[in-house]
Amino acid sequence: MRGYIFIFLTATIFFFSLLEKSFSKENVFTINNVKIEGNVDLNFSREKYLNKAFSDSFKILMNKILLSRDLKKIDNIKLNQVKKLIGSFQITEESYSKDIYKMKIKILYDGDKVKNFLSKKNISFSQPEKISAIFYPVFLINEEIQNLNENYFYKYWNEIQIKNEIINFILPIEDIEDISKIIEMKNNIENLNIDSFIRKYDIENYVFTFMEYKNNKLNLYLKTNFNNNKINKNISYKIEDIKDEKALNYILKDLKLIITDIWKEENLFNLSMPLSIKLKFKHENLKHFGKLRNTLTKISIIDNFILEEFNVNNSFFKIYYYGDPKKLKSELKKFGYKLKNIQGQWQLYLNE
Repeated sequence: MRGYIFIFLTATIFFFSLLEKSFSKENVFTINNVKIEGNVDLNFSREKYLNKAFSDSFKILMNKILLSRDLKKIDNIKLNQVKKLIGSFQITEESYSKDIYKMKIKILYDGDKVKNFLSKKNISFSQPEKISAIFYPVFLINEEIQNLNENYFYKYWNEIQIKNEIINFILPIEDIEDISKIIEMKNNIENLNIDSFIRKYDIENYVFTFMEYKNNKLNLYLKTNFNNNKINKNISYKIEDIKDEKALNYILKDLKLIITDIWKEENLFNLSMPLSIKLKFKHENLKHFGKLRNTLTKISIIDNFILEEFNVNNSFFKIYYYGDPKKLKSELKKFGYKLKNIQGQWQLYLNE
C-alpha cells in the first residue's frame, strides 16, 4: 500500500513540475522596464507605442544572450516575427500628461520559441551570470607608462557603458611595486604573473590590459581570467591622435564588448546539439523528490526532463540540457546537489 501511495503522489508531483517548467522558461527570457515615451497628437496610436516596446525589448534580449558577431544575423527580423516569440506582456505603468504619453512594459518571451528561432539561424545563445572582475589597464604612450590618474581607460572605464552590462568592473589602486614589475616585463608581457598583484583584491576574476601606443597604432594585449579559465588576445587599432577622445571612446566601448563576449562564450549553448544525461537520485522521502523536481525547473540550461522510472528509494531521470556535463554539475551544485559518475552511471546526491 505504501508503494502505491508513493507512486500516486510522485505522479502528481511530476505532473505539476511540467507546468512549473513551462513557467520557468518564460522567466528566463523576461525583459523588464521597457520605457516608451512620445507625443499625444491627432495621430496618436497606443498600438504604435506597444509595437515600439516589442521591437526595443527584442533588441535588449538579443544583446543580452548573443555574441556581438551574431547580432547582425537578426538585424532584419520583422515586427510580426518578434510578436510570435512573445509569450505575454504586462503594462506596469502608463500615463498621459501635458500631451506626453509614457509607458513602462514587462515582456515575457517564450523560451522554446526563441531557442527554435535562433537554432534555425544557426545561432548559439549565452546565459552568463553577472560577475565582478578587476580591470587592470596599463597604458604606454611612446614607451612612457601613464599614471592611473592620466590613463584614459582607467579614468573613463566605468563611465562609458554598453547595453546589458554583465560584468561589474572594479578598478585597482595604483601600486608602485606592481608598476615596476610591469615595466620590467613590458617586452615579455605574456609571461607576466598577473595573479601575484591581483590576489590582494580578493577577487579571482580579472581583466588585464597592456596597451602600447606607437607609430599611430594602439596595440593591446588582453589577458582575462573568468572562473579560472584564462584567455589571451592581441588586438590592434589605428589611431592618428592618441588625444582624440572620440576615437578613444570607440576603442574603450569596443574593448568592453570584446571582454563581455569572452565571458559570454564561456556560457555559450549550441542549440543544434542539446545533450542528454540519465541520472539516478536516491531520495529518503517525497520531500526530497519534490525538491529535486523544483530545482530542475529552475536551472535555465535544462531544456526538459523526463521521469523514466521511480520506486520507494530511487528515481531515474533523463535530462536534456545545453552546454556540457561540467556546466550542468556546476549549476546543480548551486542548489546543493553533487553529480558524480560512478562506474559509468551518473548519480545525484543531496548535500545535507
